[in-house]
Amino acid sequence: MIKLNHISKSFGTVDAVKDVSLEIKQGEIVCLIGPSGSGKSTVLRCIDGLEIPDSGTVEIFDEVIDFNNEASIKQARSRMGFVFQHFNLFPHMSVLDNLTLSPIQVLGMDKESAEKQAVALLKRVGLEDKKDAYPKQLSGGQKQRVAIARSLAMNPEMMLFDEPTSALDPEMVVEVLEVMKELAKDGMTMAVVTHEMGFAKEIANRVIFLEDGQIIEEKDPQTFFTNPETDRAKEFLSKIIH
Repeated sequence: MIKLNHISKSFGTVDAVKDVSLEIKQGEIVCLIGPSGSGKSTVLRCIDGLEIPDSGTVEIFDEVIDFNNEASIKQARSRMGFVFQHFNLFPHMSVLDNLTLSPIQVLGMDKESAEKQAVALLKRVGLEDKKDAYPKQLSGGQKQRVAIARSLAMNPEMMLFDEPTSALDPEMVVEVLEVMKELAKDGMTMAVVTHEMGFAKEIANRVIFLEDGQIIEEKDPQTFFTNPETDRAKEFLSKIIH
C-alpha cells in the first residue's frame, strides 16, 4: 500500500530523515519507535504529504505522489486518515458537527447520511452519548477518540497515527489504545509513531526502530523486544522497559 524509496528531509541544517526506504502492506500494522528527534514523525508526515521530501519518492497503491501537483497530494491523502498528537478538533463545533463537516463538504455526503455514519462511529469508539458535546467538555482521551472517529468518517483505506497518546494522562491512554486495537482487529492498515512499547509489542506486525533519521533495525515485535540486534536498540529498550 505504501512504499518509501530513499526519502530524505532536512529542516535548515538538521537532517531529519536520511535515505529511508520502507514498505507497508495492506492489513499490516507497523510501529515506528525510537528516541525523540529520530525522524519518526517526519517519516509519517512525508507519507501524507504534510512534509515534502527533499529527495526520494513516496508511492501509495503503486502510484508515485507528484509533490509538485496539489491534486496528486490530495488524491493520495484522501485514502489515508491522520490522527495527530493534539486532537485538532474544531472547538466551536459539536462532536457531531466535527464528524460530519468533511464527509459533507469533501465527499458530498448528504447531511442525514453523514450524521447516521457519525453516530455509528461514535458508538464504535464508545462516545455515542457525547455527540452534542463540545470539545472543551471532553477529557483528553475522549477528544482523541473523537479525532479517530473523525478520521474514520472519511472512509480511509489506512490510518496514520502520530504519537496519539503522548499528550494524554496515563489513565486516558488505555481508552485510546483500546480503540486502536479494535481497528487492528478489523484489519485496518496502520502506521503508528508511538512511545507505548506494550502496544507495539502486542499489536504490531513489524517494529521499525529509528535513530538520527535512519532505520537502524526492522523486525517482528517478538524478536525486536526479546533479542534486539544493535547496541543502540538494546540501550533504548533498557531505558524504557523495566
